[in-house]
Amino acid sequence: MRLAWHSGFASRTRDRFGGLGSIIMLHRVRPDCISPLGVTRSLSITPHFLDQILVSLKSEGTELVSMDEMADRVRSGSRHDRRFAAVTLDDGYNDNLHHAWPVFQKHNVPFTIYAAPGLVEGAAVLWWEVVEKLVAKATFIKIPGGGPEWRCGTLIQKRAAFHALMRYFSYTLTELDQVPVLREMCAAEGMICGVSADRDVMNWKELRQIASDPLCTIGAHTVHHYNLKRLTAGMVSQEMRLSADMLEDKLGKRPLHFAYPYGSAKAAGKREAEIAAGEGFLSAVTTRHGTIHPEHRANLHALPRISINGRFQKLVYAQTMMSGVTTPIANAGRRVVQA
Repeated sequence: MRLAWHSGFASRTRDRFGGLGSIIMLHRVRPDCISPLGVTRSLSITPHFLDQILVSLKSEGTELVSMDEMADRVRSGSRHDRRFAAVTLDDGYNDNLHHAWPVFQKHNVPFTIYAAPGLVEGAAVLWWEVVEKLVAKATFIKIPGGGPEWRCGTLIQKRAAFHALMRYFSYTLTELDQVPVLREMCAAEGMICGVSADRDVMNWKELRQIASDPLCTIGAHTVHHYNLKRLTAGMVSQEMRLSADMLEDKLGKRPLHFAYPYGSAKAAGKREAEIAAGEGFLSAVTTRHGTIHPEHRANLHALPRISINGRFQKLVYAQTMMSGVTTPIANAGRRVVQA
């Protein structure tokens, strides 16, 4: 990416690969980016880096728009003189309120937070963070009921166990079994199945506070943060509709935009895009890497995003990815990424 940017290749090919603009995907924005095993640091960027990104986008003439404006531009199919960037944040972490919001206010930049009511109310948990916390504490991990087991005596063993548990929870357990199994494992270690308050998601009061800002749009993110591709079509519809119902009830406005939990090709496909459209969402975003093109006019419910995360906290990386030059590399040669 450094070579692509400093050689001028990324800027020269932006018209071909950059399309109409980009949807930026963030998760956590916090000064410390704490991760007990160093395995979830990629979910965090610092407020300073967010500030750098916004300054850079403005200086190069990119228009920072809301998701409503993004959808209008894509639906119109017309090119503007300036490319756009829409900023989104998944899961509703409370650091979005304390550390990201002041940066957005400073630059008068619209942003969208995709919230899952189950995470807000505790019916669902940030299980990937709980798994990291559990492995960091334990010297031995075992799945209840005679399942796999792992030694966790050294940092290398702990990291290996974490990644093995992530695969087990993601692909072996059903979505409905994840939290009950994790609660049992935490109980065996004398832990509560949760994360500390400063690493949790916003409560309803905090969501109402940030949603009161005209810069902020609240989008839906299902109720329980399930991998929708592993659910029946009826359950997918229920997760989408109920999440919108709950957000409307608590915040007074029905969300028009949706984000698929996990968002990869293994978590959201054509079926999920059709259901999201049927449920009345104006747009739906994935986590697939790519920029936005006129072709997305016919596929507003499977939009790619550019992930700005802890692995790429250098401005040159963000600039290169948003130029679109990395999209074909990440997508088997495809310039336009769709479901």
